[in-house]
Parts: sequence; structure tokens; C-alpha cells
Amino acid sequence: MERPKSPRINSWCGWDPLQEVWVGRHHNSDYFNTIKSKKVRDPLKRILDETEEDYQSLIKILKEYGVKQISRPEFNPASRFGDGLPTHATNPRDHHFAYGNTLYRFEDKKCYNKLYQTYKDSREKVFDPYHDNLATPPISDKLEAPACVRFGDAVLIDALSMDHMKWFRNHFHDTKIIVSALGGHSDGVFCPVRPGLIVTTYDYKAHFADTIFKGWEIVYTDNNSWEQSKHVTGKIDKMLTKTNNKWYVEGEEDNDEFIDFTNMYLNEWVGYSAESVFDVNMLVLDQHNVVVSSHNEKIFNTFKKDKIEPIICNLRHRWFWDGGLHCNTLDIRREGEKQRYLNY
Repeated sequence: MERPKSPRINSWCGWDPLQEVWVGRHHNSDYFNTIKSKKVRDPLKRILDETEEDYQSLIKILKEYGVKQISRPEFNPASRFGDGLPTHATNPRDHHFAYGNTLYRFEDKKCYNKLYQTYKDSREKVFDPYHDNLATPPISDKLEAPACVRFGDAVLIDALSMDHMKWFRNHFHDTKIIVSALGGHSDGVFCPVRPGLIVTTYDYKAHFADTIFKGWEIVYTDNNSWEQSKHVTGKIDKMLTKTNNKWYVEGEEDNDEFIDFTNMYLNEWVGYSAESVFDVNMLVLDQHNVVVSSHNEKIFNTFKKDKIEPIICNLRHRWFWDGGLHCNTLDIRREGEKQRYLNY
């Protein structure tokens, strides 16, 4: 890859041309060799192998469209299930936030340490409050970065606690902080594709439409991520009953041993995918190219009208990890400058 430009961190919005990005990663499938039950071990190994295959497809797309630097978290290849609490890094977006020329760390996972060190070594601006023997977590610990949507000189943030509101006010002095109260990860229901265009679910359809988004085109899509797999719709419902609406793996609907194991030991891995709309969880490469997880007629018609090319990259296990293309990546550098896009 090309030598990173300086500053490497430059990310004011989600639609400027993408130049540097993180892509998620998991342990290799040998991680589950310690599990004796074939009915549990084999599905988990398949999930890891197919997840990595899909990441490689995404990386190929990123390279073809000119992304110069692609970085990934790292796990110890010798680690196995049972070596401490199980962890994963499939969704870098969950607790890492790049805004302006600063990278913010909201989670203390060792698999990201080398990545952060590269930016520190390059004297980039990094907010990383974690260190060994930290007595108490920092106030920013586990802050939900996907609830923070960048709009140049403004950040729209969903469901901030009072402590987190104070933290943002203290750290983002030249930024307009706008708070929404809908709750949840914004990127699961809401995607600004370019200045003046938002693709969203019904929940966000009219939110701020007459204020900060006045004059913007707001296109909403039905919650149809599950409908993209009509051939297994009945099986999805059956399995969601067993997983409390949290996760689904095709082909394992009757594997109760696997389901019970995951519910008990990997509960922190899965999210709540029944409420997610992965069609909206898109990765914008620039204002004319967007990576999407599946075909959506309404979104594609909007893109065609606006001369935007959708690039399909299927993530077969997004319903297990509860993460789409935006969740699975973190855009570190985009070619652009701080601008005002919203009406405030």
C-alpha cells in the first residue's frame, strides 16, 4: 500500500472520497477447536470462515475504488475459546470515532492496540484514555460511536446521557452538537449519502425534516432486510423465537445445542438484529459510489436518479454479528475539509 499521507486522520463527514479505512476482523476458525461438540463447533467455525471471506470481498471492492490504506485489528493466532472472556472486532465502528483530525477510542480491546500505536507513533491526534491498571473506566468508556453522525462542523448524536453530553461539550469546542432522542445506533436506520440526501427508515423519516435537514431529500425505506431472504422467512421467525430476537444463522434453525450455547456463552457477541435495517447500514465511498449489502429497489431507484452507483457486498452473517457495512468499517481518512451542511 502507499505510504499514508499526513495527517492520516481526516474525516469530517461520511461521503467525502474514502482514502483510509479500518475493516473488522475475528479470530481464525481454529479459535473454536477447544469446543468438543461438533454441533456447536462446526457452525461457529463456519461463521468465522465465511465472515472473513466476506471481509475479503469488501477489501477487494475498497482497493478497486481507490482506497489507499486498509488496516485491521489483530488477534493472537494461538488464542482459543476459553482463554479469558471471548471477544471480537467485527464492528470497529461500535466504539471508535474518527472526527476531523482526531481518532477517539471508547473501548479498551487489546486487538486494537497496535492500530492505535501506529497513529501515536506518527504523532497523529489520538484520544486514548486507557492504560494498564486503570482503576476506573473513563467517562467516555463504551460510548456508542455509531450513534454519532458527522456533518462537517456539526455532529448529530442520538440518546446522550448527561455525563456523555458534558464530555462532548468539553472536547468538541468548535463543533455544533445536536442531540436526538430516538435511541439506538443511528447508522442502523439512517444514512446521509451526500449533502442534501438521506436514506432512512420510517423512524427517522420526519425527524428534523423542517429544521436542520430543511431542503434535504429524505428517502425512507421499509424494514425489509429480512425480506431479502424470503426463502427462509419462516425459519427466521422460528429461530428468532429461540434467540429472543437477537440473532439468526441460516441452516441452524433446529440446532438447539448451538443456539443454547450461543445464548449462554456468546451473548455479548450478538446484538438485536430483529430491529436492524441493514439496507440502510451502507458504506459511502464517495458521492457517486456506495457499498450496500443487498438489492433494495427503492434505494436503487433513488441512486439511479442521483447518478449514484450501488456496489453490492453480501455479508452472510450480519444477522449474527448485528452489524452492516458501516458497522464493519471505520473511515479514518477522507479527502475533504470542514464545512457547514446543516441548517442551524
